[in-house]
Amino acid sequence: MKIIISGGTGYLGKLLIDYYKDNNEVYVLTRNIKKDFPAQVKQVEWDGKTVNDWKNCLENADALINLAGKSINTRFTEENKKAILQSRIDSTEALGKAIESCENPPKMWLNASSVAIYDESYKNEKNEYSELDGTDFLSEVSRKWEMAFHRYAEGLTKKAVFRISLVLGESKGSPLHSLKTLVKLGGGGKAGSGRQMVSWISEKDFVRAINFIIKNELEGDFNLANGFAITNAILMKLLRKKYKRSFGLSAPKILVQIGTSIIGIPSDLVLRSQNVVPERLWSKGFNFRHENILDI
Repeated sequence: MKIIISGGTGYLGKLLIDYYKDNNEVYVLTRNIKKDFPAQVKQVEWDGKTVNDWKNCLENADALINLAGKSINTRFTEENKKAILQSRIDSTEALGKAIESCENPPKMWLNASSVAIYDESYKNEKNEYSELDGTDFLSEVSRKWEMAFHRYAEGLTKKAVFRISLVLGESKGSPLHSLKTLVKLGGGGKAGSGRQMVSWISEKDFVRAINFIIKNELEGDFNLANGFAITNAILMKLLRKKYKRSFGLSAPKILVQIGTSIIGIPSDLVLRSQNVVPERLWSKGFNFRHENILDI
């Protein structure tokens, strides 16, 4: 297949590149050409907002996968919040306009979003048919990102939104490395109340799910979570077992907020309760290989 990935130099983009690079024609849209990139992957420079010659690589593509946008792993200052939102809107609009100018547009356009589009939930599972009723900043970003996606290229390509949960694995960039360090340093107890639900997906299931959507030319919204959400307290208990630590200090909410502020990430990434199931992937016959933290 011919695969185009925008935002391909980030953590999730690299997972997809590793998955597709050997047996497919892969192009990555990037703001800066990287020297240490896989030789078989073609890098195409763009600015993430202006349509120019880079659009030519979209011709006759089997799939365009958009992950572009400023990382949310940063302090939520007003300046950063504006950049997080605008970078997603700008890149999505540029891709949409580029597709509309193609003679032979990509067969599929997949656009990232987040399960944060749903409101926090402890007991009630949220699927793709649930209300998009989140009220915080991450919800707003996801909602406006999807709105931008749906404004372009309707009827010209098959379109799918993939709403990402916590992606865990051994690759560089995975939050699992930070969790591992925390556990090994003795801080592997619950965060806050520990009641908040954690929806997650393994790295391997993440790329398999994307490929499943492409291969079956599926359209619509898809939750990329394995459907086996666990509480933060149970997550940390399993990680202590995984990394052979019998004890871990817990952190009350105020300490979590202070700690995340020090390392420069929003506390919502730790304290927000997200209870999500992949109803549409299940209904289409997709099977997850990793349902337990101990299996990754």
